Parts: sequence; C-alpha cells; structure tokens
Amino acid sequence: MPKFQYRAQNMSGKLIEGVYDAPNQQAVIDMIRQKSFYHLDIKEIVEGKDIKEIGALSKIGIKDIAIFCRQFSSILKAGVPLVQCLGMLGEQLENKLLKNILKNVCEEVQKGSSLSQAMSLHENKFPPLLINMIAAGEISGTLDNSLEVMSEHFEKDHKLQSKVKSAMIYPIMLIIVMIAVVWLLLVMVVPTFIGMFEAAGAELPAPTKILIAMSKFMQNNGMFVFGIIVIAAILIKIYISGEEGRRFFHKKLLTMPLIGNLQTKTISARFSRTLATLMSTGVSITEALKITGRVLGNTYAKECMKEVEEQVKQGKGLYLPVKASGLFPSMVENMVMLGEESGTLDSMLHKAADFYEDEVDRAVQNLTSMMEPIIIIVLGLVVGFVVLAIALPMFDMMSLAGQV
Repeated sequence: MPKFQYRAQNMSGKLIEGVYDAPNQQAVIDMIRQKSFYHLDIKEIVEGKDIKEIGALSKIGIKDIAIFCRQFSSILKAGVPLVQCLGMLGEQLENKLLKNILKNVCEEVQKGSSLSQAMSLHENKFPPLLINMIAAGEISGTLDNSLEVMSEHFEKDHKLQSKVKSAMIYPIMLIIVMIAVVWLLLVMVVPTFIGMFEAAGAELPAPTKILIAMSKFMQNNGMFVFGIIVIAAILIKIYISGEEGRRFFHKKLLTMPLIGNLQTKTISARFSRTLATLMSTGVSITEALKITGRVLGNTYAKECMKEVEEQVKQGKGLYLPVKASGLFPSMVENMVMLGEESGTLDSMLHKAADFYEDEVDRAVQNLTSMMEPIIIIVLGLVVGFVVLAIALPMFDMMSLAGQV
C-alpha cells in the first residue's frame, strides 16, 4: 500500500507530521479530518523518496511509456510470471520516476491487486488510455497483446509529437536568430558609423536618419525594451497557465494561419487512433470518448469531446455530435458516419488515423518549407535596409571628396 507523508495542524495550532499507509490521498485527508486536524500538505512516498520530488526532475514521456509497453509485452510473451516480469522491468528501465513507481506497482500486485488497479494509484503519471487497455487485457486474458498494441500506439504518438515540435521549433529559432542579428546591427555595428556621419556634417538621407534614430533608441532603451518583452512573455505564460487562458489560446491555435491546419490534423490523428484503439478492445463508447478527450493535447478540443460524450449518452449516435463539434475535417466526419452504418467504426477510425498521421507529416514539411523563405526574406530586407542606410551617405561623402 502506498505511503503518504503528511503535515497537519491541530486545533491549538501545533504542527503535526507523520507517515500514513493508505490506498490514496483522499484516505489520508479523511484520517486527518477524523482527528479534527487541518491538513497542510500530503505527498506520496516511494522507497523513502517523494514521487513529486522525483517528478520535478524527471517525467514519464510518451517515448518512455512506449519502451515500457514494448519490453513488458516481450517479457510476458516469454512466459515470465507477472510479478517477476515487473521486477525485471524495474531493472531495465532508465527513467528513475518510472522505476520507482513500478516498484510500488509490483508491491501492490504482490498484495493481491490487479495490475490496472495498482497502476491506477498513479493515474497522474500513467496515461488513462494505458490503464484502461491493461484492464481490458486482464479481463480478456490478452495482457501481452494489449501491451503490444499500446507500444505501437505510443510509438506513433511519439513520432506525431516529434513532428509537430520540429515544425514549431524551427521557425521559432529562425525568428530568434533574426531578432538577434537586428539587435546586434543596431547596437554594435551602426554606432561605429554614426560618429563618422556626424563629423562629415553633410545632409543625411532619410533611411540613414531613421537607422540612426533606431540605433540610438536601442542603445539608450535596449534593456528597457528587453525587460518589457520578458515581462510580457511571463504575463502571457501566466495567462495561458490558467484554465480560461489556456482554452482561449488553444482555440485560437486552431484558426491561426499555417499552424491551425497542422493542429487540426494532429487532433484528428490522435482522436481517430485513440478512439479506434479503445473501441477495438471493448471499452464503451462514452468511456472511450472521455479518455480520448484527455489525450488530444488541446483544452478546447477536450471540452468539445465532453459535449460529444454528453450527446452520445442521450442516444444521438457519434456522427451527429462529431459533426456538430466543428472540430474535425469532413473526412473524419464521413469515416465516423460510414463506420456507424457498417458496424466497422474502429476499422474506419484506424484508416482515418493512418491518413491524418501522413497528413501531419506533409503539413510539417509544408510549414517548414513556407516559413523558412519568408523569414529569410524578412531578414534580408532588414539587413538590406541597414546596408543601404549606411552606404548612401558614404557615397555622398565620396562624391564630395572627389569634387574637392
């Protein structure tokens, strides 16, 4: 049973600390309330280490989960008993957080819990899709096959995430480089020419005057501008961290030029793959929609899934609620309709997932190929303006010198 370290305060204000064995955090809270204490902090402990503390330095990524499922499936297929299999996995895994959690899961299984029950005690670390698939595999006696399916699912999801991240990181890096180049030109390069131009006493052309004004402004107020940018970035980050801000940002992402198309295809691929995987193992449609909403990676899309789930509970089928959500391209809607009519919904969704995973790949390539020349052209125009603004008065000075 998990151990929880708690800090509480009694009626007289005295601090109470201790360790308590309980199935979950709520049981610890109930125990503290029964003693008329006020709980201050509760942390789960594994082998003398705080899981949250470990998690601050380490996390269980999609790639780690995929490797875990692949190794787990292979060992089970070799005929190794479950408890021994968990012990072997704990020795092989590299992720420290997953190793510690797995030891706790192994202890729970030895005490009589099922694997899915033991893993559900750490549901904030394991994907809900994995826990449900393991539960389905235990009931049907095909746990090794369920884990193999999950390894393939998470491997594809990891590839999908990597493609989307690469599409976002590349243009961001180019923009940062462009800003850094302009900053250096204005602060370090242009000032070396200002004194020469002022000493010449000639009438400067308009581009040069603009460049000099910009350079002096950045020299005098550069740190102030930088501070404003940093503060603005922090405020935006805080706003997006909130529920309402995150929902607004995620909704806007779906309508942004270039990026919106990529986001829609990514959500379509995840929706189709996850829902198909869950339904193929016998998970109810409403439960499958609830789990699917959690893995879409978009707060607005998650809310749309809740609405779809509610309408499905009312007996409206899946096609009409999916169409009404306005979240998916027409192909996803049509595949859902055909799947419902033919009784092959999971098969149709698998096909839609394959299609949109390929579409994400193409969208990433298109986004990269479009953003790169745009940013390079903008950078070229900026550098060209700086060069022109410097060259024009120098030509005038050379002409005056030639006349003399």
